[in-house]
Amino acid sequence: MFRPFLLCCGLLVSLTAAANPIELHHYQAKQLVAAGQILSLETTLAGLRELCPGELLDARLYSEDDRWRYDLQFALQHGQIIRLSLDASTGHPQTDIPQECDLDETATR
Repeated sequence: MFRPFLLCCGLLVSLTAAANPIELHHYQAKQLVAAGQILSLETTLAGLRELCPGELLDARLYSEDDRWRYDLQFALQHGQIIRLSLDASTGHPQTDIPQECDLDETATR
């Protein structure tokens, strides 16, 4: 009776852990960049700033379902703070670029 209970608990913990994104450390990110699995944050930001100029406040790298993503927090020129998720392998946004970025683009012309 007790053994099946432990087995179920272990399976539940494994499934829960697999479903949650895992945040990677700086040294792990450097290894992934060196191996060509992801773009560096610097390269990713260079492409992103063409779409959405602003100041980087926070950046985190996550692994989820064998995919890498950067979660970024930006302060736009007019003071608004936005969050973006980018595919760390390609640098492409995983969702639409917020409309607030368009406001920054027209304000700087």
